[in-house]
Amino acid sequence: SYGLPKTGGQNIIFYGPPGTGKSTEIKRRIGDSPNVITVFHPDMQNSDFIGALKPAVDGGIVTYKFSPGPFAKALSKAYNHSDKNVYLVIEELNRAPAMAVFGELFQLLDRKEHGESEYEVDFPSDEFREWLDLETKMVNAKVKLPSNLSIYASMNTADQGVYPLDNAFRRRWDDEYLFIDWDECLKAELIIIKADGSEGKISWAILGEKINQELQGNYPEDSLLGQYWINGQDVKNSESLVPNKLLNYLWNDLLRHDEETRNAIFKS
Repeated sequence: SYGLPKTGGQNIIFYGPPGTGKSTEIKRRIGDSPNVITVFHPDMQNSDFIGALKPAVDGGIVTYKFSPGPFAKALSKAYNHSDKNVYLVIEELNRAPAMAVFGELFQLLDRKEHGESEYEVDFPSDEFREWLDLETKMVNAKVKLPSNLSIYASMNTADQGVYPLDNAFRRRWDDEYLFIDWDECLKAELIIIKADGSEGKISWAILGEKINQELQGNYPEDSLLGQYWINGQDVKNSESLVPNKLLNYLWNDLLRHDEETRNAIFKS
């Protein structure tokens, strides 16, 4: 690539209540820049994240080749597009044991003023080093984050079964909290509410805000409903009735053991 190397690489965690548009905000930030997107899950391992030897067929013969993971792909893109901002996007960061998934790469999250890694680490395998040398047409003695590679992650702390993030890991990221904003959602009166033998239409902006008012005080903000929890497609698919995913979340998940709040939201 040509031009001066880009600087300013960052590690940022976008977090907040479900439905506040974390993924949308990340997509807006990266725009058309080169990027690699992955989703963490409970079975994610360090070798999945970096890459590992996997069976491959070469000329009819079964052999083993290095199969790059999202980290290896993003690192290669960053080196090959040094004059552009490159992004590694991790959706649902805390759905996997993040410290274990990063492994030694954890040290790379410390950055210098211009965005490159403060420290370098050894390649976890010779195969990874050889693959990166071939992809970048350069000799790489150690692994480091270049100044143009940013890591953006989304995290929803309200979800059940998530993994806590170690403090040493978390402090190496900048945090950006996305607030609930009812000015940024469906205003049209699309949702049909049926009660007492009659029905009326209401907008998601009003319905969602009213439900949150019943939840506030007894539940943390990350359990409330964000403005994008329901969208136009949800309403269309449910034929304008309150979408089942909202009913299930409130009745079966959040309010399962809270009869008082459940009765305040649902008619008997």
